[in-house]
Amino acid sequence: MINGVRFKINETKDGEKKMERVVFVQFIKEGCQEAYEKAHSPENLWPSIIAECQAAGMHNYTGYIGGKDGRMVVGYFEVESHQKMIDYLAKSDVNTEWSKIINPLMETGGDVSNGSMEFMRPIWRIE
Repeated sequence: MINGVRFKINETKDGEKKMERVVFVQFIKEGCQEAYEKAHSPENLWPSIIAECQAAGMHNYTGYIGGKDGRMVVGYFEVESHQKMIDYLAKSDVNTEWSKIINPLMETGGDVSNGSMEFMRPIWRIE
């Protein structure tokens, strides 16, 4: 359980596992939006951090940026076990190196493995 948010893995009728849906919010420091977006652009996003996120079990990972001043980042991903993903990334040298670049840009959040992310609690869902 993280910040009171925990989703159980359910099984469908055919035995296929459902993924936990995870949403987080974080804020970029004033004046760092351009650097944050540049680091996450397709030509700059490290193939090794993408591979590490996938190895941690993350799927369908999408990031959004906006808000009144353009500093709010909302992320969404699906994972079989949120806690196993966090444990994996906490031991990852690639994640540690990536965080050294991203964390200085962040007012809040920046690294899923160090407890600095604010995870959201779902209140409704339409399928």
